[in-house]
Amino acid sequence: MSTLPSAPDGIPPNQPLHGPNGPQTRVMLRPIATSLPLGYLAFALGMIIMAADSLGWVDDEQVLVGVLLASYVFPLQLVATVMAFLGRDTVGATTLGLFTTSWLAFGLLDIVSRPGSTPTVLGLFSISFGVVVAGLAVAASRAKPLFTVVLAICSLRAVLAGLHVLTGSSGLQRAAGYVALVATAAAAYLGFALLIESAWPRAVLPLLRRGEAVSAMNGKLSAVRPGLPGEPGVREQL
Repeated sequence: MSTLPSAPDGIPPNQPLHGPNGPQTRVMLRPIATSLPLGYLAFALGMIIMAADSLGWVDDEQVLVGVLLASYVFPLQLVATVMAFLGRDTVGATTLGLFTTSWLAFGLLDIVSRPGSTPTVLGLFSISFGVVVAGLAVAASRAKPLFTVVLAICSLRAVLAGLHVLTGSSGLQRAAGYVALVATAAAAYLGFALLIESAWPRAVLPLLRRGEAVSAMNGKLSAVRPGLPGEPGVREQL
């Protein structure tokens, strides 16, 4: 998005445009495809790998797990993150961005650490990450409750995984694995629901949007963006 490079004839470039209701701000928007289906489907694929690792389905394959997370899930979510920022979805982009680098971090740790080792820093990071994701869930709850559910499940999994690392409890490890399976299903549902919504003329799978999220899909731009002049990318400073 960028401001118009020139003003109409007779108006100095550094002067605001005026309409019947006072000064006007004009911006150019570049339509892009939504990146959320890619982000959530890649997330689901990464989470099923994490679940398999926690539940012992892929014993002695720690390095391969790390390679998959770092080489497949990470780049896909990175693309989704960048496009979400370009699409002006702050909550979605922040969520994808935090998960993006977590996949890379966990993947590299699996590659370089000794099999079966549980570094304390990994437990502390997982618990802290879970707390941050819980905050993201709260931020999404106003308009996208289904996103909140998915994030809450992911927060629980991260905390359980972190506690397992710190305590060595096999029960917590299994619990984290089962919660990861639930997170896989929830993220896959969300990804496919968003994909079908984009590909078909109407939403088929419920997304439970409300408030501003509904207006963003169905409302006029003037109703969705009443504070456009003060938004990032339009105002002078972030």
